[in-house]
Order: sequence, then structure tokens, then C-alpha cells
Amino acid sequence: MGTRSRIGIELPDHSVVSSYCHWDGYPSGNGRILVKHYQDREAVKALIDGGSMSSLRTRNTWDCGAMLKDADGEYIRDKDGYLMSEGDRDPQPQYHSERGEDLEVLHSSFDVFCDDICGEEFAYLYSLSGEWKCWKLECKPIKESGRITTGHDTTLRNWYTTPERTEIPA
Repeated sequence: MGTRSRIGIELPDHSVVSSYCHWDGYPSGNGRILVKHYQDREAVKALIDGGSMSSLRTRNTWDCGAMLKDADGEYIRDKDGYLMSEGDRDPQPQYHSERGEDLEVLHSSFDVFCDDICGEEFAYLYSLSGEWKCWKLECKPIKESGRITTGHDTTLRNWYTTPERTEIPA
């Protein structure tokens, strides 16, 4: 089971364009990767333009071969700790478009960005000031909150999302 996240960039009109990421969405996973490898608007735009992804940073492709092992039978990792396999590549996002899927979402505001989710547990936003921000998203019953939400499928219509600001570890 993945720790799902949404990665967005704030536009000058304060709308947000974002992509879904299935694996490693927690702050010590994708949060650290975003801070380390996506440090300017152009890099963030390119990341999000790729659409939804399985993994933010991996060596694997959708058609990767067997995992590589050394003479002792231990899995081989690169200098950054990524497992290596036959036919892999330099670490990069593993986009769903590489297997024929595509998705890009434009949100009208930050509140819509956090509320219009598909089970994501964390939301990351590259702000206009060039800072990565993170929120933990929790779904809570309307009965406990008194709030009403729209746009969720019928199985989630009795829930709304509460964003809680979270720090990205160094």
C-alpha cells in the first residue's frame, strides 16, 4: 500500500496545478526528495507537467528486469541507496504516462487543492515565494465537524479533508 500524495505548484493567480504520486508521500520520503531535487520553478513545472506518477524518484521502469544482486546474494544499491535492476535508468519520476495513462489537474485555489483529493495523505505545494510547504491531510466525518463538502464520490460523501501544516525534515 502506498502513501499517496499530491504535488502542486502555485501560479501567479493563486490557482494550483498538481500531480498525484502513489508511493512514499510522507515528508521524510517525497518531502525530502522535493526539497533536494526540485529547487526552482522550472524543475517543479517539468515534474508536474509529466502528470501523475507511481514514484517521485526511482531507477525502475514499468518494464524493468530482475533486481540485481551481488556475489553474496545481497541486493545492489546505487550511491543514493536506490535498488538497481536489469535495464533500469538514472533516478527520476516513474510517470503513469509511460504506461499509456495521463492526468493533469488544475485547482482553482489552495482550499480546492487540499479538498479535491483521491485518498492522498500529504499535499506538497511549491509556493510563489519558492518554498516547499507540506500538509498532512485527514478525512473526518461531517457529523463531527458540521462542514459540508462536494465533489467526492458517494462512498466518501460523508467526509471532508482537514489540512494540517507539517514540517519537511532536513
